[in-house]
Amino acid sequence: MSDVPTSADNGMDLAAASAAGWSLHDIEWESKAERAAALAWKGELEAAAVIWHELTALARDAFPANDPRLGTSLANTAFALRARGGGGGAAARPLFDEARRIWDGSWHWVQQIKPDQRARSSMFHLRMEGRHRETYKAYARKQLEDRAEAARGVVVALAEGKPPPGDGLPRWRAEKPPIYGDSRKFLSACFLLVSVPAETGDVT
Repeated sequence: MSDVPTSADNGMDLAAASAAGWSLHDIEWESKAERAAALAWKGELEAAAVIWHELTALARDAFPANDPRLGTSLANTAFALRARGGGGGAAARPLFDEARRIWDGSWHWVQQIKPDQRARSSMFHLRMEGRHRETYKAYARKQLEDRAEAARGVVVALAEGKPPPGDGLPRWRAEKPPIYGDSRKFLSACFLLVSVPAETGDVT
């Protein structure tokens, strides 16, 4: 990865991601998904749709069939198709159905995630975490399960024609883990579902 720049336009530390074992596909998905989310947030849905379509193809080729990032890519692409009008609604339905199936099974993915140690915590908290590792792991997994259920709810709502939520992109930027692990991959799928400012209203 010596030919890859050290930072992306969304603030990713590409060297750290690579050192943590992230593939170029992992890096590309997060970077482009955040860019598309930012475009949609500004109302530039057509530009976002181009990227979502690319990410759907990338996720199909590079990730497992049950990867939540594929589910998010499908849901976002379906949303853009339906918003375009015409025959987009019919084309969107099978994509929404597939996205829902993936998110219905997302708990399998959660079970395989190894919770990250909080590198920025104080020494006291790191010691407490070490002493109560199983309790911490259970708590961290419960948080991920709750986030997965919330993301599934967003996909269901989008499939039913309800407006996108207004908190996905802001929460991702505020809460993205500093550690490049499986939790970050999973949470990017949860938070980078299409979202728009609350005052925008229904853009479908």
